Amino acid sequence: MLGSGDGGHIIKLRGLPFTTTVEDVLDFLSGVNVLNDKEGVHLTEVRPGRPSGECFVEVESQEDVEEALKKDKENMGKRYIEVFSTDHQDMEWALNAMKQTENGFESLPNVNDDMGVVKLRGLPFGCSKEEIIQFFDGLEVAPEGVHLLSDHTGRASGEAYVYFVDKTGAQDALSRDREKIGHRYIEVFLSSPDEVRAYASRADGGARPRGCRPTPYDRGDRFAGRFGARGRSSFGRGGGFGAARGGMRRSSGMHCVHMRGLPFKATPQDIAYFFKPIRPVNITILYDNSGRPSGEADVEFECHDDAMRAMRRDKNNMEHRYIELFLNSSPAGGGAFKSNRNFRNY
Repeated sequence: MLGSGDGGHIIKLRGLPFTTTVEDVLDFLSGVNVLNDKEGVHLTEVRPGRPSGECFVEVESQEDVEEALKKDKENMGKRYIEVFSTDHQDMEWALNAMKQTENGFESLPNVNDDMGVVKLRGLPFGCSKEEIIQFFDGLEVAPEGVHLLSDHTGRASGEAYVYFVDKTGAQDALSRDREKIGHRYIEVFLSSPDEVRAYASRADGGARPRGCRPTPYDRGDRFAGRFGARGRSSFGRGGGFGAARGGMRRSSGMHCVHMRGLPFKATPQDIAYFFKPIRPVNITILYDNSGRPSGEADVEFECHDDAMRAMRRDKNNMEHRYIELFLNSSPAGGGAFKSNRNFRNY
């Protein structure tokens, strides 16, 4: 739970050993007044059981922020720690993203036949229940009626079920189809208690129910959901980025950053986490001609400014590999490839 402060004084630590505890963080920040002691330290995970090596810390004043910044590049054990100031929005984004897999099928309560149910698709990565309730402002969502769903790997699927107190509420909810949460258009479909029960039952067995719509990650449609599919992308195996030689394509009207040097097991969620708090609108992992990950990916952003901010992550690490970024964007839209060697003065 977040501390009770106004969120105006947040620091972020990066490069933490994966065994780091809250107590270790407090020891490292000796001399800094942490808000509410242990409750002000928020260690983050890429997924449950997999620490990210980062944490957010709420401190009491701007003076404490300045004191914490003096510890930048000091060591915790054998690792040197990056310390920098951030804001409440960045912290909430990361903590909401962590909660995605905690609200999957295991937490789906029984749904009675009098309830109205809709299914949402295309939710932003890191979307919170509160944002969904706000999306349906003016409609009566049932108590505890928002359930963010996970895919068969336990990661966020970009989908949710929303329960309404009656079927009329679900019908009215369809009027919100194609409205936005953040920069994302949200698809709203009428569902039913029977579909929820069938979906939950199949998920318990690790398989998607027959007849259910695929998740955004299963389809190669960049407009379907948060990320492109991990399988054959819309760019194909033989052209654009898909081939083993890589190479840049011209992104039609989009603001693209090309990634090189990814761990072969990297997922779209890992990539989104790499760029947080900037939110990609589409992620496509690229494959070589044998069908194996090439270590490259295409990441599209809402606007040129977001793509430029994303480029600040050039040469940062994902796990033990440093990632090269290449900009393919211009203020007027998708542009010809620009080498990141020309980006250093930004």
